[in-house]
Amino acid sequence: MRKSINEIENVLKNHGYSINNIIFDVMKTFKLKKLCRKVGFQKQEGYSASEIITLLLTFPLMLLRSVNAFYKSEFQKVTAMKKDAIYRLKNNEKMPWRALLLAFAKQFQQLVNPKKDIADNSAFVIDDTTESKTGRRIEQISWVYDHVAGRQGNKLGFKNLTLGFFDGKSFNPLDFSLHAEKPLKKARHRKEQYKKERNPQSSGVKRIRECHVSKITNGLNMLKRAVKQGFRAKYVLVDSWFSSHEFIQAVRGLGKEPMHIICGVRKDLRKYTYKGNFLDAKQLLTVLKSEGKEKRCRKRNTRYFEVIVDYEGIGKVKLYFCRFPYQKRWRLFLSTDTSLGLLSMMEIYCIRWTIEVFFKEAKQYLKLGTCQSRDFDAQIAHVTTCYLLYILLAYFRRVNAYESLDGLFAEIKDELIEKNLAERLWEIFEELLQVVINGIAKSGFVDILEFKNSEEYRYLKELFENSFLHNQLKDVERAG
Repeated sequence: MRKSINEIENVLKNHGYSINNIIFDVMKTFKLKKLCRKVGFQKQEGYSASEIITLLLTFPLMLLRSVNAFYKSEFQKVTAMKKDAIYRLKNNEKMPWRALLLAFAKQFQQLVNPKKDIADNSAFVIDDTTESKTGRRIEQISWVYDHVAGRQGNKLGFKNLTLGFFDGKSFNPLDFSLHAEKPLKKARHRKEQYKKERNPQSSGVKRIRECHVSKITNGLNMLKRAVKQGFRAKYVLVDSWFSSHEFIQAVRGLGKEPMHIICGVRKDLRKYTYKGNFLDAKQLLTVLKSEGKEKRCRKRNTRYFEVIVDYEGIGKVKLYFCRFPYQKRWRLFLSTDTSLGLLSMMEIYCIRWTIEVFFKEAKQYLKLGTCQSRDFDAQIAHVTTCYLLYILLAYFRRVNAYESLDGLFAEIKDELIEKNLAERLWEIFEELLQVVINGIAKSGFVDILEFKNSEEYRYLKELFENSFLHNQLKDVERAG
């Protein structure tokens, strides 16, 4: 008979893990089981989807990178669940992972903002990150360009496009799509890529189609879904890659109360109307220089021009030409909120950095991008569980005043080390007691001085030094 997921909770609780507080207590608040049923997360037999997802969420907190690592570790004793049950769920194309992630994020907002107030600096943020992979046979794998890597920017993997929501205090992921860019060059390698038959109406087929749709189109679709689910923000923040005329126009048309967009803009050939003249960005900058309207921001040590222009099909927008310290080129920013001065605009635009922090923390602590499964459905499942865990940690962090995941994971690691060392020490003491008991059983008494010079004592000392002090600390440090 299979054991319930409550067994895992009891084991963690009995051993005093902070994992229990972080996962199980918060999960009860979020009502994971109810959310899974609500979005249609169902399995026909065996362990329920909520039980398996619960176990997946604990892996990063146990400092484990994969399902395989879990079953090779001592943690496997917390459950009778076999790895096949987990793989079946992750590889199932019918599972509505997107709906579950949105439901989780929505539950977070209901818990921290029941009145549904819209903060003045609330914002949707869209950006992408590179997920590097090592296997050419992974389904839909391609060469993607990582601008951070410079000249060696082409990597095997996916581009992860993520929509995040900043409510004024916390950032949380709402949605994502994985994208392919340049296909593998050799036909032989493309043929070797994993393929499987899917139901044309399944969630997995829809996610694969998104893999080959432009990121701008997917970004807009994610925004529409978020607004439809009741998420509200004052701004949409993107970098220059997304700031096309069509994107800005589409964002301004979303929802009953249109959101403002603040974005970096390329100095390309698009035209703005200024004093009756149609000018592109370079021409406009030349005119502003000739008019002598340059300003200086002492706080940012920045020279800048700001001007309100008419942008065809969108209306009045404010442009900011900025030259930051130690930079020769002028950067251009656009805001549809024309009431903002440079400092206010920059303060709001800097919120976009929260998604960069999110990517860094998710990769460093939650093992985002480490899944090497060939099945594309498993890749989607992996990213989603990372994002679900981030939302749980964001809630735990918010109610317990942790500033970042650094402090939180440092505490988790300390408790893991303390527990593992205590368990190993107790095992050694048990073995020592057994030796003493055996000695008493044979002779009726034990001479302690004689025992100290015995073979058994030397064996125990060696066992203690090798197993406890050296291997255990080395393994935990490596895991950390």
